[in-house]
Amino acid sequence: MSGVDGSTRKGIDKIVERILRDGDLRKPPIQIVDIIEHLKLHRDFYSLDDPKLLRRVAHRIQIGTNKIVNILREKIRLAALWLPNEKRILVDQSQPEPKQVWASFHDTIHTALPWHREFFLGDTAQTLEPDYQDMLESEANYGASALMFGGELFTLQALDTVPCWHSVEQLQGVHKKSFVTTFRRYVEHSHDIALAGLISTPWWMPKPEDQITRCRHFIRSGCFERDFPAVHADELLREVNRSTRQRKWGIAGEFALSLINAAGQQSDFAAESFFNQHYLMTLFVAQTKGRVPKVLV
Repeated sequence: MSGVDGSTRKGIDKIVERILRDGDLRKPPIQIVDIIEHLKLHRDFYSLDDPKLLRRVAHRIQIGTNKIVNILREKIRLAALWLPNEKRILVDQSQPEPKQVWASFHDTIHTALPWHREFFLGDTAQTLEPDYQDMLESEANYGASALMFGGELFTLQALDTVPCWHSVEQLQGVHKKSFVTTFRRYVEHSHDIALAGLISTPWWMPKPEDQITRCRHFIRSGCFERDFPAVHADELLREVNRSTRQRKWGIAGEFALSLINAAGQQSDFAAESFFNQHYLMTLFVAQTKGRVPKVLV
């Protein structure tokens, strides 16, 4: 699901629950300003064109194998920076607001996970390993999603919905987060059935330079990963491109398809594609017989 092993997920979940409990943050929407205030952090917004930023953070902080000074000079875009000694996070003000929110939650979780601090303070051999850095980023992504959706609260609400795009829209309205983050959370943390999500650039728009293919994210529930390990994003993307129509906003396609599971059997899926003016978000839902759907209250 998230690329984070089970024991680490449990540890992050406990930290998230403690933050929400101690901060009395139980009712959605969970706001980043309340989290920052509770954790006694500071949040500022930066521009890479600001020469003061270079002088301020050009020290031993590392991103990948590059010193932060080199990253800033080359104007490589960073969503956010965490300055541990100042208990401060810096967020790129040029990003759209939903990405600023995500970056804020992401770096806030970095500050809350004690084993992440060493990475941001030093140049140990382990922290210079790309695989180690990728692991830390996956853990921060997992924790950011949990924190912004109230931990297990989102799952409890999602379980009382019919697995379809309308339910994603309802929960997006409750939690006031972007469609992309809500969609990803729904696929990974709702019903214990085979669910998959594809976030792609639609066929009628030019492909962004930072994407190798039109597929930006391929999200799968644990059940989908287990039962359909051979299904790849490219296979689903072809179906999406064949079955969607150009729209300015809203549902761009509804279709059915069959996928082969690990036992070599054919399984039926229903799919819905929603366009938010930037991406197509397609939800694939296994058609389980005998399941009684519920309605979100």
